[in-house]
Amino acid sequence: MCTLDNIQIEDLPYVENDLNFAQKVSLCFLLFGDQHAHATYILQKLLALARSPPAEQLNSDLLRLYTQTNPSRWRCHLVEALCIINARQVLRKMGMNWEQLRLQYLPQIQEISLHVHPLLKALYFICEQLTIAQSGRLVLDINEKLNSTESLRFYDFAYLEIFLLDWLTRRHLRLGDIQTIGSDVQLLIEYFKFNDLQSLATLLIQTYNCNAKAQVNKSECESDAQQVETVTVAKLPKTTTSVATDISSANLPLVNSNGVDYTQQQKQQQQRSDALQVQRDNAGILLIINQHSFHQNVSEDLRAFLPVQKLSKRDGTDVDRQRLSDVFSALGYSVESHDNVDHLAMLDIIRDACARSMLRDSLIVCILSHGFEGAVYGCDSIPVSIIDIQNVLCADEHLYDKPKLLIIQACQQNEKNNQTRNVNATTKSPSQHANMVVAMSTVPGFVALRHSVNGSWFIQTLCETVKELAASEHVLDILTRTIGKVSQKRGDKDHQIMLPLLSSTLQQKVYFPAI
Repeated sequence: MCTLDNIQIEDLPYVENDLNFAQKVSLCFLLFGDQHAHATYILQKLLALARSPPAEQLNSDLLRLYTQTNPSRWRCHLVEALCIINARQVLRKMGMNWEQLRLQYLPQIQEISLHVHPLLKALYFICEQLTIAQSGRLVLDINEKLNSTESLRFYDFAYLEIFLLDWLTRRHLRLGDIQTIGSDVQLLIEYFKFNDLQSLATLLIQTYNCNAKAQVNKSECESDAQQVETVTVAKLPKTTTSVATDISSANLPLVNSNGVDYTQQQKQQQQRSDALQVQRDNAGILLIINQHSFHQNVSEDLRAFLPVQKLSKRDGTDVDRQRLSDVFSALGYSVESHDNVDHLAMLDIIRDACARSMLRDSLIVCILSHGFEGAVYGCDSIPVSIIDIQNVLCADEHLYDKPKLLIIQACQQNEKNNQTRNVNATTKSPSQHANMVVAMSTVPGFVALRHSVNGSWFIQTLCETVKELAASEHVLDILTRTIGKVSQKRGDKDHQIMLPLLSSTLQQKVYFPAI
């Protein structure tokens, strides 16, 4: 019998060729549904495949993409998902024994799972139980209730998982963590109850209970709704709009019969489950553009953009670069450092990092350079507008839902005679600027202090604070704490002070992996 370790990435195109389009949709739903950062892209891939001729639907590369999002555990997730969708022929071709897999993964029990998110498994079975007419009515009624102006322009209700994936990416539904803490499928529960589909509402409630209780007392899940033990109901905060709210009103358990109250534990986990947790094995790229030395060897048409005085060497910047690399690599980031890059190459490097961040959890860009208000210099002494850099980061549609952090260590003094070159970096909609954080070393109009041996105040303090608080605080709190620490520093010359600046359009809290 084949073991999981025998499954190789090179085998996946053959596996995918043996799946029909409906199976591919179900498989993507089970594998990508709890990966918000990647689900939007996969949704677009599925929509493109759905509109393609049947012959072209065979030429997909969905499973290979999944291995990039879950490099350490993709095999066990894939095999369980194939069991859930009952792809026995595919599993046999992979050398798997169905009876052994059935005993291990229990695909017939709808409320529990080993690796696939349990609510995704429950929702898959709901898709299987509904007729096409029922699915169509569900989609139309839910979209009408949501009053959504953004339509998929997709109307094949046989693929209900595509619509569920859309609601998940728009956060109308929430899965919570693997124990379903922080989940919110109340929208579906209410719909099923109102439309005499009580068994489907019960399945979702049971799935929550079975997995939440397993976290507390490792008890075995009951598969019959009538067998769920009766216990005291804990009162949840009124602001919590999750499955737990429905469970409370249905007199289903939140505290078990042994008297173990996990409401407080749930509140603590709720903070993380409502947030985006950057995963260590998929954190993303940390791009460092480190400008130490500058020149003015530019073409005649660019000389008008050169500063009046030649830019000095930025001694100490290599210390910042190394500290950033050490701290963020410990978080799981792939560090890419570029020294002394001209202004256009700087933008090209950022665009390239964006293109390679499609399946990553986040992207961080650090620019260490000279600058003036609203701009930073390339090593060719040509300034680039910080707004243009933000536009480059926000222009890639695959990154709209991902946290993007732009960190700039550069002076921001007001130099009226300086101007930036138009580099044609634009965005078309305010929504493109979502989930963008800009952390500046100083407020406009002032210098950014840097020690020629020890590095800059801002970068060194930021790295120190990330290292200290990554395990407990979200990104904006870490940056706020950094601002507080820097503002308390005093320089030797005329009691120099500095105040960093933070702006954010994050739509939820974001947590780094712990160091």
